[in-house]
Amino acid sequence: CVKLFTDGKTRRNYSMCYDAEHYVARWVAYPMHTYYTGGSNDSETFYQDPSFTSSEQITDTYAGSTYNRGHQIAKAQRKVTAEARKQTNYYTNMTPQNSTLNGGKWATMEEKERGSWMCSDTLYVVSGCHFDNYNTTCTNNDDKSCPVPTHYFKVMLRTKDGNTGKRVQDCLASELICAGYWVENSASTPVIKSVAEIEALTGFKFFVNVPNAPKSTKASEFEIVF
Repeated sequence: CVKLFTDGKTRRNYSMCYDAEHYVARWVAYPMHTYYTGGSNDSETFYQDPSFTSSEQITDTYAGSTYNRGHQIAKAQRKVTAEARKQTNYYTNMTPQNSTLNGGKWATMEEKERGSWMCSDTLYVVSGCHFDNYNTTCTNNDDKSCPVPTHYFKVMLRTKDGNTGKRVQDCLASELICAGYWVENSASTPVIKSVAEIEALTGFKFFVNVPNAPKSTKASEFEIVF
């Protein structure tokens, strides 16, 4: 769990499931609220994650490839402090993502996270990558051979009303909305799916501490016309 210190309090920035063998976070989970997105802190500098050794993470770029350093949690989602922004630029938050996807439809979803999907109550997001196989690799600038994900996904959870003042754990299923997106690591269009469908595709279980999460539904509030 990557934390940040603001206003005399320690708050969660994001949590991750890191795969040191393949140099990627399989998923990064983070809350979205105007608390995190207000401000103007910016940084184009990338950093090694102090929680891992140099041998367990990439350094710099994917040399001579068509893959971007795709952030699992976008740096634009964290403007509250310089430290929060810096932590999104840890190499452990990077994956070799198709450049067209990264700068296009994936970026559109990230804009929605800090736009119409967000609410006065917290929006909860999990972004991740998936490997159907490890056949495609690219080389990092420090000569690490990095497997390229075959797919990416996002899953989202929030209150339907958006202004209940309640914890999602305390809500009825009728008070909550869920959905997810699944996309090939190419210039493809993300497809809306239920959280349950993405759980079946990835083998992960999401929002396990929210027993009433309607994970078999695809809430229209999350639909995008790309």
